[in-house]
Amino acid sequence: MSKRKERDEGFTLIEVLAATVILSVASLAMMTFFINAMSYNKGNQNKMVMVNLARNALFYMEKQRFNDVKNYFANVDEVEDGNPVITFAGCSYDGTLHCSQSSKRDYLINFSGIQNILSPNINGRDYEITITYQKDVDQENLQKSAVNGNVNQYLIPIRVNVKSASNPNMRNQTFVEGYVINEQIR
Repeated sequence: MSKRKERDEGFTLIEVLAATVILSVASLAMMTFFINAMSYNKGNQNKMVMVNLARNALFYMEKQRFNDVKNYFANVDEVEDGNPVITFAGCSYDGTLHCSQSSKRDYLINFSGIQNILSPNINGRDYEITITYQKDVDQENLQKSAVNGNVNQYLIPIRVNVKSASNPNMRNQTFVEGYVINEQIR
């Protein structure tokens, strides 16, 4: 009988190196996927904070006196894209409200706690909130008022924009829309 030559069983060095390279490439691809997923998740978390801040500011404005809001938009010269706005720009608060424009301060003082609404700091990140009077929506309501009655005397359409103060790109901002309703119909 012929004897078979015995061989050593196991992997060669080249096989081990090839398997290590294949495993490394696959691991690197998976690592990239998880890093991108974490980044996207963090962005969504920040977006959720901004949406909640916008809703909070809208709720705050809805509870303010109708005439105070109307007077602010009618008398303060702060404008963005042709629409009057409420911002905390040019103002500071150290127990007392200070603004570079005295007329702005005179109207903002009517909104108790406005500094916390317009300039919040959440989880160590600063946000800027702008409340915009929507003239175009008000004009549409005025045109419809012939049919529905004078809606403009009871509603002020507003838009609340929230953006990250440190990174104000499109991904780091959001908005909500609503109305300040006259106390007579609340």
